[in-house]
Amino acid sequence: MAGRKPVTKKVINSPETCVDDNLRGVVAVYPALKLHPKHRVITVRTKNDTGRVAVLGGGGSGHEPFAAGMVGSGMLDGAVAGGVFASPPTGHVLYGIAHLYKYNSGGVLVIIGNYTGDRLNFGKAIEKAKIAGIKVEGLIVGEDVASSQNKTGGRSMVGEVIFYKLCGAMAQKGYELVSIRDMAAEANKYMATLGVCLSACSLPGQPPLFEILADEMELGAGVHGEAGIRKMKLGTAREVVAMILDQVIDHLKLKAGDRTAVTIDNLGSTSFLEMNIISAETKDYLESKQIVVERIFSGHLKTSLEMHGFQICVLHLNREHGDLWLELLDFPTDAAGWTGGVASQRGEVDHGDDLTLLQTDGRKMTSGPSLSSKQQAVLKASLTAAAAALVKSEALLNRLDSGCGDGDCGITLKKFAQATLSYLENADLEHPSSVLWALSEAAETDMGGTSGGIYSLGLAAASQALANAKCNDPAAWLSAWEQAMSAITKYGGAEPGDRTMLDTLHTAASAFKANLNADLKTLLQKTADAAEVGCRATANMTARAGRASYVSEEHVSGEDAGARAAALWLRAVLDSIAQAY
Repeated sequence: MAGRKPVTKKVINSPETCVDDNLRGVVAVYPALKLHPKHRVITVRTKNDTGRVAVLGGGGSGHEPFAAGMVGSGMLDGAVAGGVFASPPTGHVLYGIAHLYKYNSGGVLVIIGNYTGDRLNFGKAIEKAKIAGIKVEGLIVGEDVASSQNKTGGRSMVGEVIFYKLCGAMAQKGYELVSIRDMAAEANKYMATLGVCLSACSLPGQPPLFEILADEMELGAGVHGEAGIRKMKLGTAREVVAMILDQVIDHLKLKAGDRTAVTIDNLGSTSFLEMNIISAETKDYLESKQIVVERIFSGHLKTSLEMHGFQICVLHLNREHGDLWLELLDFPTDAAGWTGGVASQRGEVDHGDDLTLLQTDGRKMTSGPSLSSKQQAVLKASLTAAAAALVKSEALLNRLDSGCGDGDCGITLKKFAQATLSYLENADLEHPSSVLWALSEAAETDMGGTSGGIYSLGLAAASQALANAKCNDPAAWLSAWEQAMSAITKYGGAEPGDRTMLDTLHTAASAFKANLNADLKTLLQKTADAAEVGCRATANMTARAGRASYVSEEHVSGEDAGARAAALWLRAVLDSIAQAY
C-alpha cells in the first residue's frame, strides 16, 4: 500500500506464534526449567514443599530475558508471559500463583510492574487466589523518572528485575512473606531509572513504532515502544550519561558520600562496546560527584525488542537498609538472565600496566653486519623512495581494496610510510637488522590491524635473519627476504597463489635468487620486473586467504591491493639502489 512503512525484518515463524515459540526456546536452552505451555508460565522444577516464600513475576513478552530468564534459585520461582507488550490474562497469572503455592507453603509474593494492564490482571488474580485460600501478597513497583509525576507513579523499568533479585534472595534466605514485601516497598522509594533510545523498536510484523532522526535521541522512552518525553540532539556517551545522571541524582536527592548500586540496561540492540563505554562513564560521573558506586550491573535485562538505547537505574543504598540490599544483590542465583556475579563485587582498585614486562624489545641483541656511510645513505634513500611511493598511491590502493575489503589499504600503508619517514629523520642506519626491527615496531604501532601485523611479522623475521648474517651481501638479504615470507605464511596462513602480497614477494624473490650471480643492474631490474608480473597475476587469481577470501568472487576484481602495494615499494627500493650504483 502506498505510504505504508516497511515491516521490520525479524527471524520468527509468525507474529501469532512468536511468544509461544520464545518460551519453547527458553526451556530448550535451560531444560532445568519447566514450561506450562497452556498458561505461558515457566517455573523452577520442584517436587516437594520448600516451606519458604515463592516469588512470581511477569508481564508482556518482548522484554527478554525479562521475565522468564530471571527464573532460578535466588530470583524468581516462576514467570508468566503475556503477548508482545501485552499483560498476561488473569487466568494465567492465577495459574502461576497456584502452582507456586503448591510447592511453597510460605506463600507467594507477586511483583507487579506499574502498568495499567498488569495492575488490573495481576491484581485480580491475587484477589481470586486469596479467596481460594492461597497465602499471597502483591507489590506494585515502578521507578521511572520520566513518568514519576503520574498519579499512579513512575512506570516499571529495569528496576523490576532488581526487585526480582532482592525478593528472590530474601525468599531463598527464609524471610517471611510480609517482610519481603515491605522491604521491596521501601527499596522502591530509593530507586530511580531514566534512559534514552536512538531508534525505535517494532512489533513482529509491524513497522517501527515511531521515528527518530539520525542525529537525535529520545529521552525517557518506555519499554513498550512508547516515545519519550522529548527528543534531543545525540551527544557523546559522556554527555548523554551526565545528562541522565543529573536528573536521577536530583530525583533521589543523592549527595556526596551516598552509596549506590547501578544497573545499566540494554534496551535491545545496543552493542557491548557501547554498553561498556556507558558503564565506564557512569562510574566516572558518579564518582566525580563523590557518590560511591558499590556495584554496576550491565547487560540485557529488560529490553524492548530491538530498540537501540539504554537505561540507567540507581538504587540508593541508604544507611538503614543499604548493607542488606547489597547483600541481597550479591546473593548467588542461577537465573540465566542475571548479569551479576562474584566478578561484579567491588574489590581493590589496582588497574594499571606493569611497565617492567616489556623493558626489552623481544629480539636478540646482536646487531649483525654494519653498513658503510655510503651504504647507509643508499638505505635511507631507498626507504624514503618506498615511503613516497606508498603516500602517492593512497587513492589507487584504496580503490583496489574497496571491492573486497574495507577500502583502507592505501590509508593504512600511508600511515606506515609517514612513520617510516619520521623514523628516518634521526635514525641510526649503521645496522640494517636494527633498522628493520624499528620498522617492524612502527608497523605494529602506526599501521595497526591485519596489515600492521603482516608487515610487522615479516620485518621482524627479516631483522633476525640479518642479525645472524655473517656479511652484508645479496645472499644475506635474500635469506632475510625468505624468512620474512615464511613468517607471514606461518602466522597469516597465506601462500603464493592465494591472491595476496606474497604473490608479489615470492615472484620477486625467486627472480632475485635466480640472478644472484648476475651484475647488480641486472639483478635489480629482473627482480623489479618479476614483482610487477607477480602483482598483475593476482587479477586472475581466486582469493584463498586475506579479507578478499571472505567475500563473494563477484566483488573481487582487479589486482590485489596488498600485492600492488608490495610491487610499488619494491620497485621504488630497487630503482633507488640502481641509481646509487
